[in-house]
Amino acid sequence: MIRRAVIILSLCIYCAFTFAQQGRDALINYGVKGGFSSTIYEVHDLTVAGQPINNYMAKSEISSFYTAFARVNIKRHYLQTEVSYNISNYSIDFSSDQWNTSAQPQNQSTISTKIIGLEVPLYYGYHILKEGPYGLSLYIGPKAKFILTDYSSHTFNNFPYTHIEEHIHPINFSLMIGLGINISRVFFDFSFEYGLHNISNGFTTIDIEENTSPDNLIFNRRKNVFSFSIGFMF
Repeated sequence: MIRRAVIILSLCIYCAFTFAQQGRDALINYGVKGGFSSTIYEVHDLTVAGQPINNYMAKSEISSFYTAFARVNIKRHYLQTEVSYNISNYSIDFSSDQWNTSAQPQNQSTISTKIIGLEVPLYYGYHILKEGPYGLSLYIGPKAKFILTDYSSHTFNNFPYTHIEEHIHPINFSLMIGLGINISRVFFDFSFEYGLHNISNGFTTIDIEENTSPDNLIFNRRKNVFSFSIGFMF
């Protein structure tokens, strides 16, 4: 029984590697991947009630994404496009006495964001190594993220407003560069995403006297993202 299982397992591994090599040399490959990312915002301007906030602590929280992709192969070169469902989490804390002189230094104000969107990149890649089932490639290209406003959320704690609403640009653009490693049809991607512009399109705030203003809160920022994913190519 054990001998039969070993033979079957060996045949499965052999067939998988044979099919993987054939599939990897095909003109077009399809695949899926998922992974985790860490978002780091480069803050250009943070102002509350007209007071600039200079001291703050940014917290990059674990985010996730789920992707389907298609790849066109031309010898060692390839073009790849994807559709990715991305969940990005981030928060920033700062002492409330920076905007409220009557606050105690230990009082903290917090902005937490959960931005959900569909990402569509276009990569150019080049295989540095392509030997048998093993491969190593570099890739680079632009990415567009379409924000799903109804599914995204923002939380504001300890602010002088009864209602705060942030307006994120509906489409965000960035530049990606990454490293891909594959063993047979399984691959690992490591990438860095550089945001090309400010993602915030302003805030609407309502204070306790029901005054509405678009300028009481400013949080201009550009995102940088480090990502890791594991995937399977058909």
